[in-house]
Amino acid sequence: MMGTHQSLLRHLVFIACAALLAACSHIGRQVPTVFQGKFSPSGKYYAYIYQSVFIFSYQRTGGRSVSNGSLTYYLQVVDSSTGQKLLAKPLKPREFDCTYPQLGAVSEAHVLIACSNSKGQAQAPFVFSIATQQVTLTGKAIAERNPALGGVHGTDFYRSREQLSAFIMEASDGRKYQLNPDSGTAQPVTGDFERLDIDGPLRGELPKSLREAGDGRRYIEVAARGQSRRSTEDFLRPKYLMLGHDTEDHFSPATQVDGGFLVLSNTVKDSGQHKLLSLVDAATLATRWSTPLPQQRGDWANGFDNEQFVQQGNQLLVANSSQLLRMDLLTGQITRNVDLVD
Repeated sequence: MMGTHQSLLRHLVFIACAALLAACSHIGRQVPTVFQGKFSPSGKYYAYIYQSVFIFSYQRTGGRSVSNGSLTYYLQVVDSSTGQKLLAKPLKPREFDCTYPQLGAVSEAHVLIACSNSKGQAQAPFVFSIATQQVTLTGKAIAERNPALGGVHGTDFYRSREQLSAFIMEASDGRKYQLNPDSGTAQPVTGDFERLDIDGPLRGELPKSLREAGDGRRYIEVAARGQSRRSTEDFLRPKYLMLGHDTEDHFSPATQVDGGFLVLSNTVKDSGQHKLLSLVDAATLATRWSTPLPQQRGDWANGFDNEQFVQQGNQLLVANSSQLLRMDLLTGQITRNVDLVD
């Protein structure tokens, strides 16, 4: 398992550097790109890591180009209620002996960053306080307090349905531990945990009375025999948003929003950059509204399928590879649009 994690991390780092360097065409600092981001459970905060490349040299010979440069990671936190970036000077995880950072988990008060060294070996995470805007516990301090914890990877974080802001980690011994972000001590815990997964909201399922149909573009129709009612629109690669948590029977119905459900779909076959978010009436299958989601550029690997969602009453928070959006669920109007990387 450790070998798999280390190989994956090295592979991700290699792809990140290769993709960024390949896209460079001049010497100097390149346009920063988002690496990872996560909401706190309530959506109050959105924490994300972005990265910047500085090119020292660039040479092109024939059809081949070679670039040399350095890669720097930064941590930033946005107050979702105001759209304000909280850190006037974004944090550099490298300054805390964290060569390759990954967002572990975000609570309403802290951000937990998983770290690996220059060889891709996982270390103990460090704790960043949102209130003080400082690292309050380094990875070294947590490792000293918890010798059994070992290295923790970015994919080793879980959430408790009973305590959404609790920091639950799977250690190298295969046990789950809960980290106290104030004391830095971790205690073994048992329970029903779900892995922290940014793809979770995209795994919603249609109500059991409905089903998908169509070749290529998909439409929604009533599942019962003898019924011919179908959606007024069809969708390219639709996903149905589940804005809560997986149910115990692993059936995750799409969240009902004022008698409808949300559909995220692509607009073209070969790119996820341009997407539509639509609200479909569950009874009539008519589309009430359909809103394009702005996404200026891709993430660290030039990918776009990174949407995350948090519902706050009749408001919806959306984060993608370049923007943090606030939307009115009843009208589909985007009421705030924050550039994650200027």
